[in-house]
Amino acid sequence: KLSKRFLLSIAQVGSFVSFGAYWQKHTIEPSDKEDIEWLVLAKEDNQILVISKYALDSKQYNASYPCINWNSSSLREWLNDTFLNDAFSSEEQKNIATTTISVDNNPKNGSSPENDNTDKVFLLSVEEAKKYFNTDEARKCLATDYATKKTKQRLCWWWLRSCGGNSNCSAVVRSDGSIDSNGNGVCNDLGAIRPALWINLEP
Repeated sequence: KLSKRFLLSIAQVGSFVSFGAYWQKHTIEPSDKEDIEWLVLAKEDNQILVISKYALDSKQYNASYPCINWNSSSLREWLNDTFLNDAFSSEEQKNIATTTISVDNNPKNGSSPENDNTDKVFLLSVEEAKKYFNTDEARKCLATDYATKKTKQRLCWWWLRSCGGNSNCSAVVRSDGSIDSNGNGVCNDLGAIRPALWINLEP
């Protein structure tokens, strides 16, 4: 049987890889977690950038108004704490690169970019969603059974990390795959989550 590290190392942009495990059906017993499928968005310097094939969960971008920023958002904290520990073993976490994350200007409101920060797990920005997906069709996303209980729809809209059109909003990808830079209110709890991360291919 080929090792998971080898399978990751031969992955090409546009292919899918398995890494980590998370709840995907209606049950939430620890033993019910299933392998997470990831779409490979980029491959460079012995690392691959991946985003979950399916929306894995649904959360508010931030627990209160106004939207502080990505760096201070409750969703960022959840991804790099609860989700990270639920989805990946300690060994798998060692393979996830700590990445400098920038937040772009929002083209709708001319907001200034935030200070760079470092994350293991993050959301794509508006610019990255345009860069790595060529069409609206390619950005469309289905939610898992587990996430659909929260999003209320299988074909779902999903959060981006860029600020929205005002201080209470964050940019999103609509269910039709289009990018909405004005976004949705940060306290909306129907927003699906497609985590992204860089995986190291070398020990």
